[in-house]
Amino acid sequence: MKNKQNTVTVLEGITADSIPFDELFEQDQPVILKGLVKDWPLVKAGQQSADKVMEQLELNYSQRPMLVYKGSPEIKARFGYDKSCTGFNYSSERTTIPEVFKTIRSQLTQQQHDYLYINSLRFDEGFPNLYQSNSLAFEHPEFTDNQPVAKIWLGTESVAAAHFDQPKNIACCVLGKRRFTLFAPDQVDNLYPGPLSPTPGGQVVTLADLSKPDFTRFPRLKTALENAYIADLEPGDGLYYPNMWWHEVEAFDRFNAMVNFWWMTAPPYLGNPMDVVMHAMMSVRDRPAKEKEAWKALFDYYIFADPEQVRAHLPPESHGEFASMDDNLSRRLRAMLRNNLNR
Repeated sequence: MKNKQNTVTVLEGITADSIPFDELFEQDQPVILKGLVKDWPLVKAGQQSADKVMEQLELNYSQRPMLVYKGSPEIKARFGYDKSCTGFNYSSERTTIPEVFKTIRSQLTQQQHDYLYINSLRFDEGFPNLYQSNSLAFEHPEFTDNQPVAKIWLGTESVAAAHFDQPKNIACCVLGKRRFTLFAPDQVDNLYPGPLSPTPGGQVVTLADLSKPDFTRFPRLKTALENAYIADLEPGDGLYYPNMWWHEVEAFDRFNAMVNFWWMTAPPYLGNPMDVVMHAMMSVRDRPAKEKEAWKALFDYYIFADPEQVRAHLPPESHGEFASMDDNLSRRLRAMLRNNLNR
C-alpha cells in the first residue's frame, strides 16, 4: 500500500561532524541524512564488496561472544513470534563473528538459506578499533549528560517487526539497502502490538505483517499504513527518528550492516515508564468504567498537566512529591512504592 500523505524530509550535504541537531529536534519526525557516513572506512570497504566488510569486522573483533538469532528458510527473513505468540520462529545462541560469517559465506550462492541476525551488539565492545574510526560527532547541549550508545546490527536479509524504542536514534546504513517504515506514537492503536512478554529483542512488536497486510484480522492497520513514513536508505545514508516512534526495519541484501546511535533525553533517575504502564495494568485497567474515568482525570492532573499548576497553590514547604524531580526525590518515591507493593 502506498504512503498516502507523509514524505520523509531528506537533508543533503550533512557530514558525520556537522549534524544539524536543532533542525532535527524541531521537526520531530523522521529525517534522512543523505550520505551522512559515506566516508566511514566500513562504508568504503563495502563499496568494494561485502566480503571486505566481513574481513574488517573479523580483523577487529574483540572475541566477545554475542547472541545470534537463526531462522530457517521458511521464515522468509521475518523474525517474530510463532503462531501461539508464546515463543518465536527462530532460535538464539551464543556464538562468535567468525562462526556467523562462516555460515553466511557457505550459503551465499543458495537461494534457500538460513537467516542470521546479530542485533544490538555494542559497537565499542565488539569492535573497539572500528568504533573509533566509524562514529559521529555529537556536539549539542542535549548530549552533555546523555552520551549516545552505538550498536551494530549484522546479518542476512531480515525484517524486524514494527516496534518502538525509548531513546532517540540515528541509524547509519553501512552495507546493504534498508527500508524503515515508521509510525508516529499515536498510531499504536492501529498497529496491534503483541504480548509484553516474551518479546523479540526485548521490545513489544506488532503482530501484523506490513508487507502482506491482513485487513480482515487487523482492520485498523490500513489507517496506520496510510499514515506511515517510508525511508529507503543506501549505504552511507543516515536516518534520524524521535523516541517512541514505531518502526519496521527491512534489510534486503545477503549480508547487511548497520550502526545506530541511541541516546536518552531523560535522566536515569526517572526510571522506565513501562514499569508505570504495567503497574497501571495491575491497579487501574480492570476497574469499573466510571472509576477509570476518575483515575484518568487524576493522571491528567498529576502526570500530564503542567507540574507547576499542581503545586502553585501550595506553600513551598509542603510541595513534597510535587517538587521538581531529582535523584533524591526519585529515591524517596521508589522506597514508598516498594513498601506499598510489598504489603
